[in-house]
Amino acid sequence: MKYSRILLFSVGLYLLLVALSTIAALIVGFDEMTQSTSYIYTQYVLAFVASLIVYLYLGYRQTVSPYKQAFLVAAVYLFIDLSVGGLLYILLEITMKPLIYLIPALLHVIAVLLGTLLGIQLRSKKIKQNKKLLSRTKLMVLLYHSNLNQQSCSLFIWHK
Repeated sequence: MKYSRILLFSVGLYLLLVALSTIAALIVGFDEMTQSTSYIYTQYVLAFVASLIVYLYLGYRQTVSPYKQAFLVAAVYLFIDLSVGGLLYILLEITMKPLIYLIPALLHVIAVLLGTLLGIQLRSKKIKQNKKLLSRTKLMVLLYHSNLNQQSCSLFIWHK
């Protein structure tokens, strides 16, 4: 995997999670989002499922060292997340406690491990199915050719 692809996945994941957070905040309302525990739990679940899907796709598509690539994407994503939090603190004086990053970071690590594992398993299952299909196709071709050879032999004998 190229570093540009790692950066693309990281930025894409960050923007996806920001979009999901914004949509959830619009539904709940900006006044209620800091006080509503259901919003916070919903936000954790949405972020976990979205991250899981991204890492599942990454594990499915990446054939060489998928865990290494997934952890690089996660590291760049967390760097972007912490950098934006730092910028919000510096520019807008929005205080972010370090503890607020703990639960999402733990869920993100679980999503990396589980999503990559599921992607690898899905890929290997698909490869096995393709091999079975290929062997069946080869068998059908061999049977077809052997049937043609028998018919041509019988036509040859009958013609004499």
